Amino acid sequence: MNKLEIGHKEGHWVMLQNIHLMPRWLLELEKKLEGFAAEGSHSDFRLFLSSDPSSGIPIGLLEKSIKLTNEPPQGLKPNMKRAFSSFPKEETKRKIPRSRLSSSGCAISILSCLREESSDPRDTT
Repeated sequence: MNKLEIGHKEGHWVMLQNIHLMPRWLLELEKKLEGFAAEGSHSDFRLFLSSDPSSGIPIGLLEKSIKLTNEPPQGLKPNMKRAFSSFPKEETKRKIPRSRLSSSGCAISILSCLREESSDPRDTT
């Protein structure tokens, strides 16, 4: 809550992920946000929440939110392609020097995951 309070006062963007995992705390969050609305937030303050569908999210919180959905592609390989394509290559190369990146280790991990996916009886692709 401390970071949320700082973001509210100083105009930061705050991201709370997987809020469906803490339904009792969401009631406290809803009350805190009502207090922010009454007090008036910094004009640059933004709060982003991510969640799986859940009946534990308070209706008031849902009514005051802009809801976006993002359906992941079916299967591990398309999902990994999508994830890696979202990172600019220049930024990736700058942040992860080639000497620290073990491409063979990554390839083995990916192949292992793909092998597990292809043997999954629930997979319909």
